[in-house]
Amino acid sequence: MKYSVEGLLAGLLAAALLLPGAARAERSDREKPMQVEADAVRMDDLQKVAVYEGKVVLSQGTLWLAADRVEVRQDEQGFGTGVATGQQVRFRQKLDGRQEWVEGWANRIEYDARRELLRLIGQARLQKGEEELRGELITYDARSELYQASGVATPGKKPGRVRAVILPPRSAKEDSGAASAAGKP
Repeated sequence: MKYSVEGLLAGLLAAALLLPGAARAERSDREKPMQVEADAVRMDDLQKVAVYEGKVVLSQGTLWLAADRVEVRQDEQGFGTGVATGQQVRFRQKLDGRQEWVEGWANRIEYDARRELLRLIGQARLQKGEEELRGELITYDARSELYQASGVATPGKKPGRVRAVILPPRSAKEDSGAASAAGKP
């Protein structure tokens, strides 16, 4: 089978870029073996579709994802799309060269490799340390490096609100003080 869940995983790697000031996801993760566990899997080589269902857990290096269902498709040109659904799909990944992690939650996570577009839908939340972005829909366009968050508009009501917590940048003095406190030169 030539296709895999890599399209979805690449989208989750891109999610590390959503929070202001975030570094890239752990680079070495892409070179590590990928493990997928589920209660059931259906793979259609002819249609290039794989569906993992029931307590799906994906891991590759520092990247970890849990969902009720993951569906991955690949087109003729090799581009993939991935959809992870469940009662709060969750992922976590270490940032490259740091001891920091980015975490995300949503009812549905979609990734389109051709368009390099990631969408977290339904009770969406991204967190890196104390920084956080919440909304009903969070999108990230990797080509334009544009992210957006919005609340849900219901008929006759105002749209929901978006919440962001952004820490001020650390000064060089604070950075050296933190390193000293950690016992680093």
